[in-house]
Amino acid sequence: MRILLYSRVFPPAVGGMERFAEGLASWLAEHGHDVTVVTYTPAAPTADRQRPYRVLRHPDFGTVVRTARRSDVVHVSGLSVRGILAALLVGRRPVVTHHGHQAVCPTGLAWSSNSGDPCPAGPRPGPCRVCRVQGLRGHGSVRVHRAATWTAAVNVCVSRYLAERIDVPHSRVIYDAVSEVAFATQADGPGRDGLVAFAGRLVAEKGVDLLLQALTRVPEACLEIAGDGPMRGPWEALARELGLESRVRFLGSLPLDGIAELYARSAVVGVPSTWDEPFGYAAAEAMAMGRPVVATPRGALPELLADGRGFVARTATPEALAEVLRTALEDERRRREVAARARAFARSQLRWDHAGTTYVRYYRKESPR
Repeated sequence: MRILLYSRVFPPAVGGMERFAEGLASWLAEHGHDVTVVTYTPAAPTADRQRPYRVLRHPDFGTVVRTARRSDVVHVSGLSVRGILAALLVGRRPVVTHHGHQAVCPTGLAWSSNSGDPCPAGPRPGPCRVCRVQGLRGHGSVRVHRAATWTAAVNVCVSRYLAERIDVPHSRVIYDAVSEVAFATQADGPGRDGLVAFAGRLVAEKGVDLLLQALTRVPEACLEIAGDGPMRGPWEALARELGLESRVRFLGSLPLDGIAELYARSAVVGVPSTWDEPFGYAAAEAMAMGRPVVATPRGALPELLADGRGFVARTATPEALAEVLRTALEDERRRREVAARARAFARSQLRWDHAGTTYVRYYRKESPR
């Protein structure tokens, strides 16, 4: 089957959408499909020559349309009106995967970077505070994106939380898959006493400031932070201000095998998000590695960690996060039980064989006979 995977972002950029597009393209190519990725992330051409599929970077719209015409299926990763339009112009109804809140929020976050507040629209679709601040442009963006969802053959949401939140037609849920590197990691031991690991982009919505404040209430804990971003400097300053220099290390960006090593030697993995995570790659990767997760109750995190698969704070506050951190760090037996349940769930629901096979089933319904 010839598949055009339209993903505005792609490696070497780092993030959940990038990991999804790269993982799906690789799985499809390994299973005999002819895959072309269209993206607007720049990279050295030599980086793509090693891939088992083609990558078109920064193509003009005419090239995208011609590529769509030669394809049996157009899959749009992320709600992109441009990608959907290319499919419709050649008579294809695209498969669209939603990784964020673009159908209800022009920034995709449903969260205000100014105040740190969630979108007051709550679980119902509709303009959030950011949209109102942006005025007519924000309202127009949401309306165009929501209209585009009606043209999709299927709107795949990466969690039940996201499906309920954005409430788009023809909706299905397929959890994002994580790399086999995560499943190959053996993190079965208890880890270093008191060590909390964090891995992710250092941006405001990831809540590292919340984790640092919680750490002041858990004196037996220390923290290692993998990642980089605009908040690294302010959060390093906050760690000093809180007197945590001896208990907090900023490691910078690490490859997945480096993150796997960090998780393997930690007692727990912290996911202190202050926005509503549409999925939660950091939590999913830790689950696949058999490492217990301590998280805030935001977005899809309670869904991933339900039924005893993780430790979820009552609220996204330093006090509540500190309370659940203490519970996790003080009970090694419970950590082992949580990690085992999490890994079993990941093996059944978060592997590419599961996600890729489901996507191919949708493709076959839409490909020309």
